[in-house]
Amino acid sequence: MMSPTPPSPPQPPSEGRDERSFERRSLIPPIFQTASFTFGSAAELAAFHGGQEDGAFFYGRYGNPTQAAAEARLSRLEGAEASLLFASGMAAVSSVFLAFLAPEARLLLLGESYRHTRDVTEKLLARYGVRCALAECDDPEALDKAAEGGVRLLFAEVPSNPTLRVPDIARLAEWTRARGARLVVDSTIASPALLRPLAHGADLAVHSATKYLSGHNDVLAGAVSGPQGLVDALREHQALLGGILAPQSAFLLDRGMKTLALRVERQSATALSLAEFLAGCPPVTRVHYPGLPSHPDHATARRLMPAFGGLLSFELKGGPAAADRLVDAIRVAVLAPGFGGTESQVEHHARMAYADLGLEGAQARGVAPGLIRYSVGLEDFEVLRDDLRDALKKI
Repeated sequence: MMSPTPPSPPQPPSEGRDERSFERRSLIPPIFQTASFTFGSAAELAAFHGGQEDGAFFYGRYGNPTQAAAEARLSRLEGAEASLLFASGMAAVSSVFLAFLAPEARLLLLGESYRHTRDVTEKLLARYGVRCALAECDDPEALDKAAEGGVRLLFAEVPSNPTLRVPDIARLAEWTRARGARLVVDSTIASPALLRPLAHGADLAVHSATKYLSGHNDVLAGAVSGPQGLVDALREHQALLGGILAPQSAFLLDRGMKTLALRVERQSATALSLAEFLAGCPPVTRVHYPGLPSHPDHATARRLMPAFGGLLSFELKGGPAAADRLVDAIRVAVLAPGFGGTESQVEHHARMAYADLGLEGAQARGVAPGLIRYSVGLEDFEVLRDDLRDALKKI
C-alpha cells in the first residue's frame, strides 16, 4: 500500500507585489525583522498618512507589529490605556523627563532612587535649565519644602532602590494634583504583578523592562504606561530621539511577560522567607524588606501590594570588608549587576553601582557602606538559605 502523499507546502505568489505579504495564523506574535514596511499603491500610502489605515506601519523607528504586541500585553498588565517600549529603562526615564520638562521647570525626586536616574537630572537636565530638587520622604511638609518655587513633575520609585521604601502613592498623587503637577512612578521592583501605580493615581508608570517584566536576564528594555494622550506625546518624542526597542527584544519581552505573575509570586515567597532567615542571623544588623514588620513602610506596603517582591537588601556587622567577603563566599547567587531574573544575583551595592564615587560617595547618596543587595531567582528557598548561611559563617 502506498503512503499518502504529503500536502505540498504553500507556495509564495509567483509575481507582483503580493509576494511581500507574509501574514499567517501564528499562535505567537512573530518577529517582524524589518526596518521598512511596504505599500501597495500611492492611494494606500495616502490613506496611511491620512490616518485611514488602522494597524498599518511605516518605518521601524515609528513602530513595529512585534513591539505593538508587547505594548498591548503590558497595557493589559498595567491596566493602562497605552504603553510604549524603549531601548532601555534609562531611555524610558530620560524620555519622560525630556518630554514633560522644559527650561525653568522643576523636577522633584522623592527619596532614594536608582543611581543613574539621579545622574541624568544632575548631568543632563541641569545643562538644559531644568531645576531639580530632592525630597527626603513623602511627608507633606517635606514635599512642600522641597517644592518651594513650584514643581512640574514628581518622580518616585515604589519600592525604592536599594532599601525598598514604599511611599503612599495615593497621597503623592493628591499632592501633585493640587499643584498642577504630574506624578511618575518607577515600579520596576514591584512590577505590575504586585503594583499598578496608575490605579492609585499616578500619571505614568515607568519600568526598566530589563528586570522583572522580561525576567530572564537576556533583554535590555524600558517601558512607560499611562493615558493615551501622554503616551502619544512620548511616542512623538521617541520617533525624534530614536530610542525604540528592536523587534527581537520586543519578542523576548513579550514572552517574558507571559510568566510574570508566576515568577514574581515564587520570588516574593522565597524573598520573604530569606528576609526572615537573615533577620535572625547574628552577623546581620539590618534587613531591608517591606514584608518584614520591622520595615518602616510595612503597613503601606501591605495596603498597596499583595506580596513584597523578589529584591531585598541587608547590612552586616563587619561593614564593607564583611560585605566583600560575603559576595566572594556565596556560591549559588551570582555576582552581577541588575535584578529580577530567574537567576539569583548578589552585590555589594556600593562597590557595584558606585565604584566611581567610592564608598564615601555612595554614602553621600544614601547607600550604607557594606549594604548587600540580593535579587531572588527561581532556585529553591532551602538552596539559597543554605548558601547564605554557609557564606555568613566565613565572614
